[in-house]
Amino acid sequence: MIRSAATYGLAWALKQVTLREVDREKRMARGVDTEGQHVEIRLGIRRSEIVPKVGQDWLIDRDFGVWTLNAFLEQGPANPSGGDWLPLTLLNDWEASESPQECQPEACVTPGGGIEVSGIIYGGTVPATGGVLTVAKLPDGFPAPYRQHAVLASSMPTSGGGYVRGSLLADGSITIAVSVAFTPAWVDLASLRGRVSA
Repeated sequence: MIRSAATYGLAWALKQVTLREVDREKRMARGVDTEGQHVEIRLGIRRSEIVPKVGQDWLIDRDFGVWTLNAFLEQGPANPSGGDWLPLTLLNDWEASESPQECQPEACVTPGGGIEVSGIIYGGTVPATGGVLTVAKLPDGFPAPYRQHAVLASSMPTSGGGYVRGSLLADGSITIAVSVAFTPAWVDLASLRGRVSA
């Protein structure tokens, strides 16, 4: 039985963590447990041949006095219709932010049958004549959405803030409408939501 880490790790000898950093030179890792507590883990004691990597889930324990890796928790593939946030496929040279303070461009299917999009994209190609530009596609395996339009926060060359019209299309494409006079440096996709097509 996996017990809660609500006691801040003082009373339990076993807990689940997701690895956030692995430093092989120092033989240390850092993880976050199920209660959001940050945990330092020593990699010198190994009971598994699996190489620890960032993003993996592990059970850790204190059998040797310090937190060490006990067992790797294998997970199945992400489920597009089960609420998992999955990365968008970015097109036309648009890129995700490298800042840890900004959401990555992702999408999920909600339990109620909605499709939500999140994240900020930067620096893509915009046609010299303006028009409608495809910037991303929903992840593979997503259900077809009804077409939906939204006003998306963006950048204005002169004032730094502005808006573009964004659309989620039935084939899973995400588009923005741009003009010759308005070339956005970034676009926030968070206002774009849709419904799964019946």
